[in-house]
Amino acid sequence: MRTAAAVLGLLLTASAAAQYGESTRDYLREFDRDGDGRVSLAEYQDKLSEIFQRMDVNGNGVVDLNEFDPAVVGAHTRPISLTQHRKRLAEVFRRQDVNHDGYLDARELGAPPR
Repeated sequence: MRTAAAVLGLLLTASAAAQYGESTRDYLREFDRDGDGRVSLAEYQDKLSEIFQRMDVNGNGVVDLNEFDPAVVGAHTRPISLTQHRKRLAEVFRRQDVNHDGYLDARELGAPPR
């Protein structure tokens, strides 16, 4: 079943990764707001929520169906709130945090979520 959260998560991850191509260090720097060489959950959610906020054209805290790219809207697609989006990002973050230290390093950030 294709949910808005899954679709949005894939769009955000693919969009962010495509920006940096092969340079995971540049990708890490984009997320790592405090410059400690690793990405916390809050940094991850904040960075990927920037794209959510650009998609939320009317600024109501929800990406409504008419704000999604029509190419990704299916019969099971539903609007998604920023709270739901951040929860989904936390799940993705936990899967990417392979060593379970609560942070993503460049290798973990550059790898697809498991």
